[in-house]
Amino acid sequence: MNFELRSLFKLGFRSTKNIILSFLMLISLVFILPSCIDISTLNRPPIKQDLKGMVSITSRDSVFGSLEKKWISSTYFDRGLKYKNSRLEVVSLSGLLKRYNPDKSLDAILLNCADDYQGIISINDIKSYDLQIALKIELAKGAVRPDWLQPLLIVVPNHARPPFFERFLTANINELRFVRLADYYAPLESLSSKNTYAQFGLGIFKDNCLFCHSINKVGGNKGTSLLRAFDLRLDSEKNRFKDRFLEIHGRGNNNNQNMEQFLINDQFDSLLAFLYEVAVNKTE
Repeated sequence: MNFELRSLFKLGFRSTKNIILSFLMLISLVFILPSCIDISTLNRPPIKQDLKGMVSITSRDSVFGSLEKKWISSTYFDRGLKYKNSRLEVVSLSGLLKRYNPDKSLDAILLNCADDYQGIISINDIKSYDLQIALKIELAKGAVRPDWLQPLLIVVPNHARPPFFERFLTANINELRFVRLADYYAPLESLSSKNTYAQFGLGIFKDNCLFCHSINKVGGNKGTSLLRAFDLRLDSEKNRFKDRFLEIHGRGNNNNQNMEQFLINDQFDSLLAFLYEVAVNKTE
């Protein structure tokens, strides 16, 4: 009998000891784990990935409601759209990057827009120029707002000094997709010519035209295919293209789509040189 009692006592002691040890381990985990985990990662929104592993954010994502908002003016925006005293409610694109923390190989954001416009900005540009994204746009009284001028909108703050390109005025964005810049431009780079003038024209096309007029399945489709609308191997067609460009995208157009302001000196001729090279090689 005494032997049985001693056995039961030892068993009870061991059970109590195990319970106490387990409790102490649990307490240790409560205090130690927070120091090992980056708490900021717990606040990150879930990352959406397509079959290629590309991360995308839609304009309806809750992340835009969680970022700090502020109202600013932008002389860059007013200059590009010929407005005065516009006000924009913005969030920081750098703040968005911190929330999503994409893979470092994804060095650009593709901007898919509701009207088939497609912009693209590099992560380097976002950081160098402190680019913002507008959630709301307020124009001065009496200003006419074209249908395409809707948020989300890329905004250059007044303290930044980027080059004057259309890419920094992308509007009506409904999806932001993290991509590799080299992969995106690869089909265009394959058209690279030994003609220095044409190479310069490719840069002009990438910065100002690609967003509406795709080539080699790269870019937006808001506008017509230039290579189908014009036979740019012919001088007469080059002249017709220039006349049509000035009619639709000249300084006096009625839809605030002044593309002429982005082309200076002989840039239009270099753009034509690039399009001529593409037309001769029958890329499309």
